[in-house]
Amino acid sequence: MKLSHLNALRALEATLRHGSFSEAADELGITPAAVGQRVRSLEEYLGRELFTRTSTGVEPTDMAQGIGSLLTSGFSQIALALEKLSSGQSRNSLRVTLPESFAENWLAPVLSHFQLQYPEVELHLGATNRDLDLLVEDFDLAIRYGPASESQFEERVLFGDFIVPVCSPKFARRYSIEPSLRSLAGIPLLHVTHRTKDPGWVGFESWGKAFGFDPKHLSHGIRFTRTGSGLQAAAAGQGLALCGIVEAFGSLRDGRLVLPFGGALRHGTRYAYRLVWTSSRSEAEFRENFISWITEQSRTFQSELESFLTVGLEQRT
Repeated sequence: MKLSHLNALRALEATLRHGSFSEAADELGITPAAVGQRVRSLEEYLGRELFTRTSTGVEPTDMAQGIGSLLTSGFSQIALALEKLSSGQSRNSLRVTLPESFAENWLAPVLSHFQLQYPEVELHLGATNRDLDLLVEDFDLAIRYGPASESQFEERVLFGDFIVPVCSPKFARRYSIEPSLRSLAGIPLLHVTHRTKDPGWVGFESWGKAFGFDPKHLSHGIRFTRTGSGLQAAAAGQGLALCGIVEAFGSLRDGRLVLPFGGALRHGTRYAYRLVWTSSRSEAEFRENFISWITEQSRTFQSELESFLTVGLEQRT
């Protein structure tokens, strides 16, 4: 059996599944140009085009579209073979891929509960902001912030999110920030850029416009590319940060951060945090235990968040 152009075939499969070179590149951890180059090399090898290039993107040919499911199934079978070859390493191993900020700010503080309940499990967390392909990567579960998963995956929605401004209690007092304020002039701002592809996610400019803030004072300040860095700076009293309540809740609950405008000025998002897995792979030991455990944790979180906003603990300044 002769099998060549595996990297090019992976690029083709990911592009067919996502519909663009850029989203395929995010999954594969390479640049869109590299994805396009791999697909082009495959086209040259086959002597035919697989995509029609347009000014707005790429469209697969009928032939390319017709083999998409075959490629996805094939790479899934390769993943299964690798899983079986490595199954002797540890029957107690569970591998989960998830976003970096979610791992640091939401999951890490509650992981001890899982380990107390299942001490025999070897839990491996792969924190990355790329959506790894569960059909070809060696992970049993994925936690993703995004839209509904494709049909070949099973999923459970954990919770949604909304965007709020946060700061330290001392910072709120120092700059006299209170719910009726509608100008951020002179207040240091902390922007988190490239946070997500969620079309419902907003920065200070859009958030301020939605709630009637003076538009002339919404773009100044420091910019971070990692949510964790922005939250740490806010907790240290360096500025007012705009972030997701999911990532900030631990610091809000223990008082390191507050909601200086109260809970009313929150902007809803469109995506949700989802637990994703594929039934095409053999069921990993303890996978169902983790699914049940994190589902219960998500319910507890939603209940605590609702109580937090209702009781008004965000006013602890």
